[in-house]
Amino acid sequence: MQTKAAKRYAAALHSYARQHSLTTEILKQLEEFTVLWQDSPELRQVMQSPRIERSSKARILQAVGSRLDFSQPLMNLLNLLLDKGRLAILPALFREFEALEDMAAGRTRAHCLVAHSLTKRQLGQLRQKLIKISGSKDVLITLETDPSLLAGFVVSIDGKIIDGSLKGRLNRLQRSLAR
Repeated sequence: MQTKAAKRYAAALHSYARQHSLTTEILKQLEEFTVLWQDSPELRQVMQSPRIERSSKARILQAVGSRLDFSQPLMNLLNLLLDKGRLAILPALFREFEALEDMAAGRTRAHCLVAHSLTKRQLGQLRQKLIKISGSKDVLITLETDPSLLAGFVVSIDGKIIDGSLKGRLNRLQRSLAR
């Protein structure tokens, strides 16, 4: 249920942000608040406590928004989420907003496990291959090192896994020999 609500709120916010050329600004601010929300158990506890009055929570939100210089559309959304008791969906809402912006910009995100760090040239070559595979204008790559791969990489992109690691090849060879 949280995911459906997050999708609806993200879609509405994204539509507004695109119409008013605010997507970059709102995405950055939404990310800031999401990180704050996730990193501060005290903030979550206060904002979700039924013992604390809504007006006190609204003042806290306003103070955070003012200090971080949030745009009015984002403040309106945060207050609406507060009224509906749905501030907890913020992390999902941020991911949905980010995905909508990626889609609008023709970007795809890829998570790449590598056996060892890549040079800039190798990273550029990987990006070009992933652009070709995904058909996107651009691919944002998140790299993670995993020495257990021995050599090569494993990429997760658009719900697909591409295993080009030595470990994966050895596992496939082992399975084929076991048949």
